[in-house]
Amino acid sequence: MIRTVAYPRTGLVGNPSDLFHGRTISLLLDAFQAEVTITESERIEIERTNHDGRAFAGLDELVHFRREFGYYGGIRIIEATIVRLHRHCQRLNIQLDGKRSFHLAYSSNIPFRVGLAGSSAIARATLVCLMKFYDLADTDIPLPIQANIILEAETLELGIVAGPQDRVVSIYGGLVYMDFTRDAFERNYNLYGDYKRLDPANLPRLYVAYDERLSESSGRVHGNIQRRPEDQKKAILRVMAQKAELVEEARVVIERADKDAIGPLMTRDFELRRSVYDLAPMNLEMVETARHNGSHAKQCGSGGAIVGTFTDDEHLLRVTQAFQLIGCQVVEVRVATYA
Repeated sequence: MIRTVAYPRTGLVGNPSDLFHGRTISLLLDAFQAEVTITESERIEIERTNHDGRAFAGLDELVHFRREFGYYGGIRIIEATIVRLHRHCQRLNIQLDGKRSFHLAYSSNIPFRVGLAGSSAIARATLVCLMKFYDLADTDIPLPIQANIILEAETLELGIVAGPQDRVVSIYGGLVYMDFTRDAFERNYNLYGDYKRLDPANLPRLYVAYDERLSESSGRVHGNIQRRPEDQKKAILRVMAQKAELVEEARVVIERADKDAIGPLMTRDFELRRSVYDLAPMNLEMVETARHNGSHAKQCGSGGAIVGTFTDDEHLLRVTQAFQLIGCQVVEVRVATYA
């Protein structure tokens, strides 16, 4: 049996400017994980989980399930990742043994559709597991190309509006600075941007608060932006350029371990997003709850989760209690890396 895991993403600064040739800094959170296992079998089989909805006791249960989890279980992202890997290998004449079949099973305890990139984690675990199954190494498919394969699975195969950030940090692990500007792509043959791991020890203490009642597809959020009038799109582009510059400030303060400077940058980042995105009242309440309890905070992704700063264990306890009063759960951030 081959087993791989992947972790959820927390956007620290800059997201979602990756959709607009910007820059971001993100990290992986070790509190949750997606897992994929592969065993050789006579036929290719992908095992469904509870998130895919196998059977229902009645109509009410089916409707409740779809209201909570939507129509986007893990099967489609797994199959799309398999298709894009196959296509990539065909294009580069990388030989896969077509006679070998497998049984693939997956599981995930990543909070569903709250802006933590759970689908990218499933895709990453799937891709790495398949590469091991077919004896492919990172020299055969380099890390930035692996991120591209996952992105293509979501955008080209499934038609999801998505940027490269989640796929890059999911592949690289840890804390990652990502430059998606046109200049960065030109330096890399227009295939990918510039990506650099940073030292997570240089971060302040962080927590993630989330509310699974705010479940929403990130593709839908970003797709709505694409349908804005032209004058609003221009305003969004200006804000995304400012967010990209903010990432450069954040990279410098992280590299010099100026932990106290990172929180105010997170606050500025959130206010920029707030100026052009329509945010759900509960998402705003989460950020305001953090601020009222002495934290700098911003959204992790498209909604339902925020990342905030805290100073010590007593401060974290106070923040946790405040969030529990509004129905949210809190986990301390420990940055996940891959061996």
